[in-house]
Amino acid sequence: MQEPADKKNSDAPPSPAKEAPTELPLDTRLLSETVIELNISRKNVGIYPPGHIQITRSIDRAFEILQKLFEIRTEMTLGVAKDTLLVGQDYLDQRNPVYRDFALSMNQQGIAAVTFVRGLDKEQLIRFHRIITTKPEDIVAMGGIEKVMRNAAIPNIRVQAIDFGSLHLTEEEEIFKPRAKTIERGSKTREKAGLGTAGAHGGAGIWQDFVSHLASGTIAGQGQSGVSLKDAEQIDPSELAKLLNERKLDPSAAIQSYDRIISSHMRGTAQKELTSEQSVTLGSLNNLLKELNPELRKQFLSVAFNRVSDNAQSPVAQEVVGGFTDDMVIEMLGQANAEGKQISPTLAGLVQRLSLAKPQTAPADAASGFQEKATGGLVVPAMQAEHMQKLFDREAYEQYVSKDYDALLKNLSGDAGAKLEGFPVDEYAKTLEDAHLDFQIGRALLAFMEEKLDEEDYREFANKLIAIVPQFLETGNFELLWDISETLRRHGTDKPNKCIRECAAEARKIFLDADFRAKALSAFELWMNDKGPEAAGLILSLGPETIPGLVDLFSKDEAVGGRRIVFNLLCQFGDKAVLEAHTRLRDARPYFVRNLLLLIRRVGTPSSIPQVKQLLRHKDPTVRMEALSTLLKFKDAGATKLLREALRAEDPDVASQAVGLAGQYRVQEVTTDILARIKRVILFEADYTVNEEIIRALGEIGDVRAVPDLAKLARSGWTLYPQRQMRMKEVLFESLGRYPREAIADLIRIGEQLNNDTIKRACKKLMERK
Repeated sequence: MQEPADKKNSDAPPSPAKEAPTELPLDTRLLSETVIELNISRKNVGIYPPGHIQITRSIDRAFEILQKLFEIRTEMTLGVAKDTLLVGQDYLDQRNPVYRDFALSMNQQGIAAVTFVRGLDKEQLIRFHRIITTKPEDIVAMGGIEKVMRNAAIPNIRVQAIDFGSLHLTEEEEIFKPRAKTIERGSKTREKAGLGTAGAHGGAGIWQDFVSHLASGTIAGQGQSGVSLKDAEQIDPSELAKLLNERKLDPSAAIQSYDRIISSHMRGTAQKELTSEQSVTLGSLNNLLKELNPELRKQFLSVAFNRVSDNAQSPVAQEVVGGFTDDMVIEMLGQANAEGKQISPTLAGLVQRLSLAKPQTAPADAASGFQEKATGGLVVPAMQAEHMQKLFDREAYEQYVSKDYDALLKNLSGDAGAKLEGFPVDEYAKTLEDAHLDFQIGRALLAFMEEKLDEEDYREFANKLIAIVPQFLETGNFELLWDISETLRRHGTDKPNKCIRECAAEARKIFLDADFRAKALSAFELWMNDKGPEAAGLILSLGPETIPGLVDLFSKDEAVGGRRIVFNLLCQFGDKAVLEAHTRLRDARPYFVRNLLLLIRRVGTPSSIPQVKQLLRHKDPTVRMEALSTLLKFKDAGATKLLREALRAEDPDVASQAVGLAGQYRVQEVTTDILARIKRVILFEADYTVNEEIIRALGEIGDVRAVPDLAKLARSGWTLYPQRQMRMKEVLFESLGRYPREAIADLIRIGEQLNNDTIKRACKKLMERK
């Protein structure tokens, strides 16, 4: 959509103002995506608690699309007229439920316009959504929307509140059309000025609706005289044009009404000729256009071109164009050309046919510049031949084709392989791929389904959405699949309409299908490196039925703990994942059994002890040690005895692991067994490593029975490895934090006498401990 230029008051004299910086027009698709993402993120902020992943994802998408918009414009302003969004003087599609929803959400907060300014960050966007999803009465209680926005420190989003205080009811002047002579045409009469008679209810009714819409409510600004209508049928088009030119009536409302009337006539007229009432309405509107100032007339003519160009064969199109003066037709086509619009051959043919129509002797209305065509009663402009020559001269090709486009066509015809330099072909080509298009279609369908729909529309959207769900698995669109699943689940319980709830529940059955789950797991395995969190969210939403397949994936990785994302996902399923792990503990692969024990230890309960005990006799020592660790975690009564046996093992690796387990689970009962393993006579440098492991384990336990042996190590003197010995002493003093302070007083004094800054700092910290 191209944002129109600023409108100028026709009464203001032209001034040689400085040329304003040129701003690029807004792209329709970009603008549409912006509103859609803003509306989705607004809903998510209102639904989910702060910090929820759905808020983060939707805010990221909205922020990304806003950054693209800010590359074109420094700011974007959306006007709000109840359920309609406006950009400049143009309004967005009023039939789009997403636009309506976003407009109503701001209208409920009393917002007349909102401006997003370059430099906006995600936190500001979240705060803005928090505000507009707050109850309106709470906003009012806090001083109104403008005050709340100021207090929220959102400098890059500005809102303009609806100022109800500046509006008031007035005693209005009444504007009537002077009585005009009528002329007979068979049994019908038409007002000479183009207005219907009192009996012409059809045409006059539409004209009355048009005029009444502009002045309804008798609203006027402070200190201004209002405009009211007791009989809208009698309003003269020239008087109405004067009010529009003077901005006493809303031009944008008039343009919308004009568009609606022309469109409805186009859709509703199947006969070859218009009724007299329809001609009356269109004649009144055409007379109105003639009296408007040039800037306003341009906007009306733009609407007329759009509607007539699409339906050039319609009798309404012939009546509209036939009611224009030749200058207005030329202005309309010239403006369309300047805006880059395509002038269809059908429309061009219509204008030519009307220009060639021979005028009859029936009286012509000098004020309107119309002549009548006897064959059909159509009104055609007295277009001069030189005007048609100017419009359709084949030699005037360059007027309709810009120089740049002409050069491009010639370049392409001379070199088919030529490319535009700097044009990101690959980037734009991706937007045409099926995966991207399906993603955008899916998001749009979800947005529509959030609206208030009847059962038939909801079912149609749901069926279309489900039809493309399998494709999202192939393309890795897990986030959207998760959104679809959660939306249907929520609609199945929260929608007020019972039939829609049933429809949502029926549509969600695809996510419960065993074949779909199998495909989802395959897609998860394929994409988990690139899209792990999003894929995990979908698998989690599919429920515990996916656990066996996940455990199969878990078995494929030999690393300790397996693939982290699969491990974490199984942990989220809790007890049900543990029960599945119980059934796999007899697997022949030691690494897999070890990883299953890690899973059981993480999320299991003491109820797993019988299954774990069976692994104490496993042939693989790593599995046996993991089983012992699991029993210690669940505080099994026999685990301490097993740990003591491991500490006394002849295998140094087994004993070393047992020391680590004793410290990890703080098993005080084996303190003396650990002390027995201290290397008191150092023969090898590696003996210091053994002692450091023992010192750390004893430090975790904090048993005072270890203090005398630790004091001996702290006082130890000459050694072949003095640096290594000092490092052991540093570890010793750093490990004293769990011992009672009074029990280590002598140790602290020993440390303070050592010439080592690290030890002295540790002692000072121990002395300061309460």
